[in-house]
Amino acid sequence: MDKEIEDLLQKVKEANRKPFWQSTPQEARSGPMLMALLFGEPPAVERDESFTIPSSHGHALPVRLYVPSGTPKGLIVYFHGGGWVIGTVAGYHPFTATLANRTGCAVLSVDYRLAPEHAFPLPVDDALAAVRWAASEEAVKALGVAPGALITMGDSAGGNLATVASRVHNAAGPARKVDLQVLAYPVADHDFDTGSYHEFAEGNLLTRNDMKWFWNHYCPDEARRSHPDASPMHASDLAVSPEALIVTAGRDPLRDEGEAYGARLKAAGVPTEVVRGEGLVHGFLAMIHYAPSAGRAFEKMVAAIARVTAK
Repeated sequence: MDKEIEDLLQKVKEANRKPFWQSTPQEARSGPMLMALLFGEPPAVERDESFTIPSSHGHALPVRLYVPSGTPKGLIVYFHGGGWVIGTVAGYHPFTATLANRTGCAVLSVDYRLAPEHAFPLPVDDALAAVRWAASEEAVKALGVAPGALITMGDSAGGNLATVASRVHNAAGPARKVDLQVLAYPVADHDFDTGSYHEFAEGNLLTRNDMKWFWNHYCPDEARRSHPDASPMHASDLAVSPEALIVTAGRDPLRDEGEAYGARLKAAGVPTEVVRGEGLVHGFLAMIHYAPSAGRAFEKMVAAIARVTAK
């Protein structure tokens, strides 16, 4: 583990902050996220604009489009983390601006509806609406060019939405399919009894009780958690899913389910690379300028995107 991460965990322990699972959603949303604390100043981007796209039940879904200098090499649809309860496009601005510049791709960052006010499946509806927009002529008009590759990407709960929306979109047989999904420490199942859930139940930023709290808000009906659009591990057929890169964190309760999901994708014939970031903790995308190992994990994601956009 990098010394920077060791120091961070010690500071969190000393701060004795109120855990998510003992908070209300409003209290959880009021505190600073790791991105604000650790990432640093956002870089300038050639162009970024905010607008809405239509989603289910007449909802106008807020999104923010980042376009780097030059012709975009592709379009990345990005879903932020936060257990489906916290997180915003504005809060992730430093990262998504960096992602656009580092990959040369346009990035569509999605402010999907949050639970418990908007529980499952509404966030999935929003994720699918965003992917469908990105695959449409509307995206071509917004970019001024047809993107060479369509990529979904997300971290934690955002990784869950990215992979579900990709599978559902591709299964519909659209003219423009998702080419690649990049998932950072994704939520893939609702099983709290994996080895990593027991090994890292406490003390590594995200706890077992925190994830139970997030799930209770996102999908309070436990019987519905096995729906493949809530827990993609339970999908009967993953073969239509796009090529995948899954990067897990070695010290994360979600580690084992992310790696098991990667194994299921491989078994379904989906080209899949699973990388474990040894010593990393949940939320490491906020640390790419803070901890060297987090920066290296991010570079693997940039390289995977580069391989797809170069085809």
